[in-house]
Amino acid sequence: MTGTTWRKQVRADIKVSVDSIVSLAAGPDLVWVDLCGVSVETLQQVGALLHLDAHTIEDAQAPMERPKATRFADYTFTTVYGASLSADGAARGRVRIARVSIYTLPTCLLTIRASDGFDMTPVVQRWADDPKLPGFGVDGLLQGLLDVAIDQQFVVLQALDDDAENLTGELFADDSDIRDLQRRTFVLRRETVELRRVVPPMRDVVATLIRAGLADHGWNNELLSYYEDLSDHVLRANEWLDGLRDLVTNIFESGLALNDNRANLVMKKLAGWAAIIAVPTMITGWFGMNVPYFGFDTMAGFIGSSVAIVLGAATLWIVMRRRGWI
Repeated sequence: MTGTTWRKQVRADIKVSVDSIVSLAAGPDLVWVDLCGVSVETLQQVGALLHLDAHTIEDAQAPMERPKATRFADYTFTTVYGASLSADGAARGRVRIARVSIYTLPTCLLTIRASDGFDMTPVVQRWADDPKLPGFGVDGLLQGLLDVAIDQQFVVLQALDDDAENLTGELFADDSDIRDLQRRTFVLRRETVELRRVVPPMRDVVATLIRAGLADHGWNNELLSYYEDLSDHVLRANEWLDGLRDLVTNIFESGLALNDNRANLVMKKLAGWAAIIAVPTMITGWFGMNVPYFGFDTMAGFIGSSVAIVLGAATLWIVMRRRGWI
């Protein structure tokens, strides 16, 4: 377990043990404690020492807990997800989501991660880049963490949006592979579904935190502006995701329509050529005809029927060609 303290805005990294968490959380200094990959027994022990609700300890261990923020008398429990793209996800999609559970105690920010899938390095850098955040206390640290998580979602949304634009350009290309486009569109559609599990609930998370901050913590206007900016980012992410979902749906449906149109075009051309081939049969049948045609036993009849076949087939070909049937 690792931790960081801020004393008079001076940051220092510290080693944390289970026994020292209580003294750190109850101390006057602002502290961040990170529990990454710890056992269930350790989480339960920490929860008992800090008097945390048992249900939140279970939620911190659950595999697919929904993003949420829950207010308690002395702390707030928040669950959020970061997002990233994997390069080896061609079959099941590239979107990877990683959860972090957060306890906002009076002077302690306690984060719980099942693994290092949610990287805290950008969060620490965010705190370092804006010294006002540690100055706001644990609510400022939480704002920086949420801001990084939402920024990660924006990066993934931008990548998926670029993929959708590429699919749109390839969709109407003359030599496009409809089968490959449908497969890639389906994968992109599934990736947007992955994001829909974690992006829309963030609106309620931020709204709950703002209500709790105003009612319980007495936020000043400056800290409130940070969270209102966060709320704006969440709203933009939701609007972007909704637009992306509609675009992917339109691409998928347009691909199906283009596939049907190409099949109809092939059938139309086959019908046109069948009509041209039927012209000789209409005039005469030199192989297997059991009814004599006019002048069949003379050279003039043979020449006349041949000319009629050529002229009829050529005329029909010209007419269908002009109408785009063949």
